[in-house]
Parts: sequence; C-alpha cells; structure tokens
Amino acid sequence: MSNQEILQGLADEIIAYVNMRRDNKEEEFLKAKPKKNKQSMVTNGAIIERMLVIVKKISQEQDAIKDIEKSKKSKDQSSLDFQKSKYKSLITLVGDDVVDQQLLELKKEYQEFVIVNSKEYETVAWLNQWTNKAIDISFATHVGKLTHSSSKGSSILDTTVEKNDRYLSTNRLSNMEIDTASSNAASLPIADILKLTVNGISVLDCLKRDGKTLFKKITEDDAVIDEWCNQLKQSYDSTQKQSYFLSKQIYFPTEDRQYHLLLPLTSSSLVHALYLEYRRYWDEAQESARTQKKNKKYSAIVTRTYLNKANLKVTASNHSNASSLNGKRGGKIALLPAFPPQWKSRISSYVSKTSLFDKTLAFELRDEINELRKYLLLLKNKSLSVSEPKRNAAVMHKLQAISNQFFNYLETINANEGNEGWTINSKLPQEQQLVFEPWRKDEAAQALKINNEWQKILSQSYGRWLNQQLSRKDNLKLTAIQATLWSDCFLLELREIVATQEISL
Repeated sequence: MSNQEILQGLADEIIAYVNMRRDNKEEEFLKAKPKKNKQSMVTNGAIIERMLVIVKKISQEQDAIKDIEKSKKSKDQSSLDFQKSKYKSLITLVGDDVVDQQLLELKKEYQEFVIVNSKEYETVAWLNQWTNKAIDISFATHVGKLTHSSSKGSSILDTTVEKNDRYLSTNRLSNMEIDTASSNAASLPIADILKLTVNGISVLDCLKRDGKTLFKKITEDDAVIDEWCNQLKQSYDSTQKQSYFLSKQIYFPTEDRQYHLLLPLTSSSLVHALYLEYRRYWDEAQESARTQKKNKKYSAIVTRTYLNKANLKVTASNHSNASSLNGKRGGKIALLPAFPPQWKSRISSYVSKTSLFDKTLAFELRDEINELRKYLLLLKNKSLSVSEPKRNAAVMHKLQAISNQFFNYLETINANEGNEGWTINSKLPQEQQLVFEPWRKDEAAQALKINNEWQKILSQSYGRWLNQQLSRKDNLKLTAIQATLWSDCFLLELREIVATQEISL
C-alpha cells in the first residue's frame, strides 16, 4: 500500500470506530431494560420494552407481538439493525389510524435521541470532545495500576535494548504488545483511536511523524487539526514520572549506609504474552491430546502442563480500569511458581562398584519397597496370614512392582554406560554382570550360562537384600523364610526377562 492509501485507510478506521460507538449507544437505547427514577417513572431509553407494553394495550395482533418478542437476529443483520427492525415491526402493528399519546411521546423521544446521538458522534465533533483526554493515556509495557487500581503512579514504556540470556525480560519478546494505561478509565476510547492500525502502521505512528497529513483526510480546518495533534501528543510526550502512596516500594541498600528507593512495576506486556501462551493450552488440539493421554492412547501432539500455576485477580469488577490488555485478560495475571533449582544427581556408574545391591539401588526402589513394608506391617499388626489367597496376591503384586522397577533401573544404567560389553571390565560379581548384559557371548559368560546357576545366585542375593531393606524400619522382623520367598518370586521374573533379551538380540 502507498502512503496515501495507508493514511486514507487510517482515516476510514477512525470514522468507522466513531460510528461503531454511535451505533452501540443507539442499540443500547433501544434494547436496554427500563430503569426508573425515584418517582418510579422511566425517564428515557428502553424503547423496545416500553413500546411492547404500549402496543400490547392498543393492538389486537397479540400473536404477532409475541412473534416479535421471540424473534432472533439473523446472521446477516447487525445488532442495531435487528433492534431497529423490531421497533419498525411494532410501529407497523399499531397502524397510522391509531392515536395514542404515550406512543407518540415514545416515538418523539427516540427520534430526538437519534438526532442528538448522530451530532455527538459526528467524527469531527467526537474528536473535538475526546482528544483532550489523551493526557490521561500512557502507552506502556509496565502499568502502575496493575499494582493497585486506584494508584496514580506513572506507567513506563520499556525501550531498553540490552538483554541478558539468564533472564526473561520484556524486551526479549519477539512480538511485544504495548499496553494502554489510563489514569481515568473513561478516557480509554481515545487510546483505542491511537492504536488503530493499517498495514502495520498505527495512528500513533503517524502522529509521531506528521499527524496533520492523516487528519486532513477527516477535516480541512487546520486550526482544528493543530489542536487535535497537540492534545494527542500528550499520550506519549510526557517526561514527568511520579510514584504514589498505593505503589509498592523497596529500599535497596547501597554503600555508605545509603539506599535506592525502587518501584517495582508489573510488565503487562510480558504477562500478556504468557496469557496468550496459556490460551493455546486450551485449544482444540491440546484438549484432544489430553483426552488421548487420559485414555492411555497415542497422540501425535505433545501435551503441555503448567504445574502450580496461580491467578492474581486485578480490578476484577472492571478489568479495563487498569489497562486495555488487562481487560483482554479478564482482570487476571497468571503466576508461575518460583521454586529453587532442583538438585539433579548423576546416574551412578557401576564399572568400579563391587555390588549392585547398594544404597543407590535402595533409593531408586524406595517407594515400591515402602508399599510392601506397610502392607506386611498391617498384616502383622492385625495378626493376619499372608497365605490367604487375596492377601498373597496383594503381596505378589507389590513384589512384582519392586522387580519391575529393579529391571527399569538396570536399563537406565546400561543406557548411561553407553558401550556394549562394559561389564567385562567392571568389578561386579559375574552373576551381577550378566543381569546387566545377559546377551554377552564371551567365554566367561558362556561358562556361567551352562546351567543358569548365576540366576539362582543372583536371586538369593536379591532376596537377602530385600529382606534387609524391609526390616530396616517399623520393627518389622523378617526371617530367612521370607528372604527365600522374595528370591523365588524374583527368579521367575529374572528368567523371563533374560529369555526375552536373549531372543531379541
């Protein structure tokens, strides 16, 4: 688009915005519910509701009236056109030959409103009335009213370019959306005018360069244009910054017992970028993926979750009172948890260890072992036998959970060691080497595999080790009988796992 086409497009956008506000006001005048004064009289507005009352009294077409009441807006109708069509339909039902004083007064009231409303929302007249309110507007990234809706402290537009990769700052946003803050929420319409955009260029951009050229598309009166430009420039050309007693302040100590007084402000632009990201979490694709996950089915889309997220409500009764972006967010600011860094331990290497059954293994299997310990302690306290079928099945199930986690841990160790055959040079006993790599075909491994004696030796070691872990707490005294039971159950699992791994290679 050429420069002139962009300017004409912006002028058309301004006119369309003013006309939209005019139409909205007329629509509200027609469809609003009646409001009475102290004398219980409806003074103005609510035209449709009041006309329905009158027409029902003087018209015989009661079925037609009900049809009008129940009618709904069609897709090709604007909201205002729909209300006007209801008004005209009611007038038609009465007919020209019927004279009713209340109806005449109501028609006159509406006609007078249309005339006054049209004059008030004529573009030049509207701009004359509203441009002086630009002094209440601040284009900002950090909004003072997000701290307290009654704060009169300044908002800040972050224009810094310095970035630090260790921090998520406002100027790191690729598509940063500038917020509009106002010391008076009633002045926000003029902010909407300044943000109107055509082909990536806003009214504010034109105003900073040469607003006169744009506004000549609306009026030829140079004096009026100069006044508009001077008034509108106050929205971005103010260098005065002030705090307020409702603002938050931090005393930051410096050298020589001095301090800086810091004024933390919420970055509305950054908060809004996060808000838009959270909204994607609830799109149709994510909903479908979460349903698949819940049903334990495959989904090509990776689900996203935000744990421990909280919402801070800002001016919940009037979202736009703080800023325009706050209104779009419904007056909510999402807060992410600020947890300290979590310690991530390195996966243990067993190349130099002398036994698999160490404290690390006990830690990895602690949850599953605790489940079995609690159940055995419950049976002991209630003097119940493990041999009862249901209880025995419960014990077997918990034993299987321990062994499953055991074999999962072995896979993790193998993946961490990387190279196949790493156990050959390890210090582990030979039977423990083979539980890591049962597929080995070297001479030492083949000799151990002749009668699978290594599996029995390993299972016995596992049974004794598990018995020790279960007996550590809660005064749960277990004997060699239980150790043999754990060993036998583990041996069955081990044989199946080894057979599966050997076949697959």
